[in-house]
Amino acid sequence: MIRKGSPPLVPIWPGVCVLERNPYPFFPFNPRWHQELEREDLDAFCSLLKLAWISERPCYLPNDLEIVNQMLREKGTPRVIRHHVIGRFQTQSGTGLLFFPPQLRALRRLIEGEDMYSLLWDESL
Repeated sequence: MIRKGSPPLVPIWPGVCVLERNPYPFFPFNPRWHQELEREDLDAFCSLLKLAWISERPCYLPNDLEIVNQMLREKGTPRVIRHHVIGRFQTQSGTGLLFFPPQLRALRRLIEGEDMYSLLWDESL
């Protein structure tokens, strides 16, 4: 099977080789996602995106703010998560897990073999 696109970006400096559970260590981030957020809320939002990206089920978070806060503390990034920040995530029917739709779309496109760099300029994310 021929796969198109670029291989995942992997840090090349010594001692850095952990890829977590997601095979794509870096994800595209559209700077417009934060236009309505204050600095503190942006920090929390970015922490949630990273946590979702490296979670047991990539791109998904538990639908329990206490569990999410515990996961953030374990990763060393405790944040105050306000309701309008967590409100950017949607609930998946069936599982009840939280996800951020543009991030999930980006992961699906990467899995399908799309060039990672093309996602950086994609306005739909």
